[in-house]
Amino acid sequence: MIRRDAFHHQFAADVPVQVAGLMGATQRPVTEAALTEPLPTETPAWRARPTWFVYGDEDLNIPAELQRFQTARAGARVVRELPGASHAISVSQPVEVAEVILEAVATVRAADRGAAVA
Repeated sequence: MIRRDAFHHQFAADVPVQVAGLMGATQRPVTEAALTEPLPTETPAWRARPTWFVYGDEDLNIPAELQRFQTARAGARVVRELPGASHAISVSQPVEVAEVILEAVATVRAADRGAAVA
């Protein structure tokens, strides 16, 4: 868990203080398995399926430089790096996040329709 007194700055700096306070008070602890579980031996999904990324350049939990590397490695179809956005990007930038999700859904649906016709 992120200490409540550090939560706003560390996790949700671009979220209103009251909202970040509620988020900090209701956060769930990270399980050990989430940090130590080995990767499956099969091909990772990001190698076999199309990917879309949206992240903030002010994320203090997963640095933007690492996220840039991951998007390149995954061959992401769409990458949106949002200036000033924190790790809590789905709370602070919900419209932008939803746009990327909807774009991904539309792209996959169109590809599925094309495959069904072929």
